[in-house]
Amino acid sequence: MAAILQRHFVVLSLCTAFLFVLTGILSLSGNRVMPTSNTLQQAAANISSLAMLKVIGREIPSLADSVETTAAQSSSWTSFLFEAMTNIQPGDLRSLLGRELPGLLTFDDARIIVPGLGTELSDLYVENTPHDLPNNEVPQTPGGGQTGQKETTPPATTVPPKTSTGEPKPNTPIATKGNVVFIYHSHNRESWLSETKRVGQSVDSPTRNITLVGERLADNLREKGIGVDTNTDDITQRLVDQGRSFTLSYAESLKVVKSELEENRNIRYLFDLHRDDQPREKTTIEINGKSYARLFFVIGLMNKNHEKNAEFATKLHMLLEKKYPGLSRGVTGKGSKDGNGEYNQSISPGSLLIEFGGTGNTVQECYNSAAALADVFAEYYWQAERANATVTESTDKR
Repeated sequence: MAAILQRHFVVLSLCTAFLFVLTGILSLSGNRVMPTSNTLQQAAANISSLAMLKVIGREIPSLADSVETTAAQSSSWTSFLFEAMTNIQPGDLRSLLGRELPGLLTFDDARIIVPGLGTELSDLYVENTPHDLPNNEVPQTPGGGQTGQKETTPPATTVPPKTSTGEPKPNTPIATKGNVVFIYHSHNRESWLSETKRVGQSVDSPTRNITLVGERLADNLREKGIGVDTNTDDITQRLVDQGRSFTLSYAESLKVVKSELEENRNIRYLFDLHRDDQPREKTTIEINGKSYARLFFVIGLMNKNHEKNAEFATKLHMLLEKKYPGLSRGVTGKGSKDGNGEYNQSISPGSLLIEFGGTGNTVQECYNSAAALADVFAEYYWQAERANATVTESTDKR
């Protein structure tokens, strides 16, 4: 038996050495050998990037630790080979029905984590490429998304009076120790048909855009005693100036986020505000006679914090359902095939991408939603703070 094992080891070693030398020769010669078999190429195309990363991760453990799959998949070789040969993912019925219903395959990398009122898979957040803006459009004044300046609120030294539920009363000094929320906009020019025209597939403006909602949300949170930093950098213009693609918006906004965290280590919650492109009937709801732009929470399934991000978004969704029924469209998760997959959310478990209505909504409807979101987030925040204080007090007593 020992002799057989030794022979096998020698054979495998020689094969490995041969492949290593052959690979080195091909690399040095600059040769680019591509298979000419269409069948082989189609089979390789059917293998998802996640499946391939899982296979490579068997040899590189650190890679397997850093990459999280977007669905519960079997780690067996039979599952991998079955998917490679059939392009059907075990446990995902859409990959089978998609042959007869192609529309399902569009969302094979997205899922609804928590459904809101009337939310369907086909309603998922849509990202559009902005159009080139006319040269006669001028930069906006502070608060509209062009100045690149950040508004901050210094921490107060006094603690404001509280309501019966424990939250600070409106129009009171900041109660948090520094600014704990950061609001920014990866797609800062997203606007509404009530403010600008649609050009191609895009509804964008350098002046009247989603940054207005970010400023209003910040004001609402400050009234609740929560310190907030906001950023109105024109990410779109930065990309244009650098000659880079709009698809790199999140990479560019990540620079803004990292800069903020370097300056303010108290930041725990990061909100990237957007505007969806769904029709008005799906993004609008009336509550107690007031019209609101519905909210939609988007989680990047490729980031290491996606489970905690989803848990955080779900808690806000449930609070919205309790106080503003129907305002939230729910929580959705998106991977790299149907979106960015990361959305800068690996920075913190308190990171969220939040959709405010759609192109058919108005600024005022988005303002109403900002007030509602500030209301429920303040409730969530102060409850969490009381819980942390209780735990700290118990630990100190020990």
